[in-house]
Amino acid sequence: MIKYILILTFLFSTPAIAEFNKADVNSFIEYMYNEYSYDKSELRSLFDDIKPESRIKKFFKKAPERTLTWNGCDRKDKKCTNYKNLFITKKNISNGLEFWKNNHLALKRAESIYGVPSEIIVAIIGIESKYGKRTGTFKTFDTLASLSLGPNKGRRAKFYKSELINFLLMCQENQLDPSRIKGSYAGALGMPQFISSSYRHYAIDFDKDGKVNLWDSNFDVIGSVANYFKKNGWQPYQDIMTPISLTKSDMLKVEEASQKTYKPSIKYKQFKKELIVANKPIESDTILSVIGRKEQNGKEYSFGHKNFYVITRYNRSRLYALAVYYLSEEIKIAKSKI
Repeated sequence: MIKYILILTFLFSTPAIAEFNKADVNSFIEYMYNEYSYDKSELRSLFDDIKPESRIKKFFKKAPERTLTWNGCDRKDKKCTNYKNLFITKKNISNGLEFWKNNHLALKRAESIYGVPSEIIVAIIGIESKYGKRTGTFKTFDTLASLSLGPNKGRRAKFYKSELINFLLMCQENQLDPSRIKGSYAGALGMPQFISSSYRHYAIDFDKDGKVNLWDSNFDVIGSVANYFKKNGWQPYQDIMTPISLTKSDMLKVEEASQKTYKPSIKYKQFKKELIVANKPIESDTILSVIGRKEQNGKEYSFGHKNFYVITRYNRSRLYALAVYYLSEEIKIAKSKI
């Protein structure tokens, strides 16, 4: 009986690190020490303290962009969900308006420096973390280690290994305890849900207190989002989307164009030659793409400008960029009524 209890105790107390390849872990520790002088004992302690995380694979299966349409689901189709309905809600609009009111000075300053409209910054933060209410419950070190070296290692292991390196360096540079940081199931951090490499590259100390804090400093969050957009090519005071005229355009050609990349690559004057026409004036040499989306009353189309593409640099999804744009427009309208 005692022997049986001892066996059970061993089984249930075996650390999650046992699921990792020991040689891979040792190699990673040596690499961090040789390249960045990272303390070996600290890294071994982090790996030894890893807790099993069975939720990760389940979350990846539920990633919204893989299964949703914009707003064209048949109401009888229970397996289909409208992406629009997840984010363009009364609550998100009212919370966005409240966030804008409470942070108007930081938003105004960010817009003046980086040229990114306040409503775009507000929409991003709302979609990413509901204005800080949902920044993640997964221990980031454990998550990234599991996805790159452990039981949840998959086809993107190389990417997550790079993020694990950046995470450890980010903690080192900002005097953060890597064992205490929590984020999303994919390693995204803070209110703007930056991955570790983005944190190191784009996050800024916008409140000038000597440190970058994307969890508790709204100034830093707002400035960092604006900086992200600026560095990815945001064009101040330029359009994001322009509706296509459904009466003046050849709709077969419009649909064909919408199936191509959302990265702008064709000048407007070429679109006009093919009878794809905007419902308001656009300069002939403006480079555009065509964005299609399903609505309840049929499919609608718009020209996507460079700024639409820049939004997809934050999250490489056409649906995501549509959500940011339309939520920002609704928040801006709500603010204009105050």
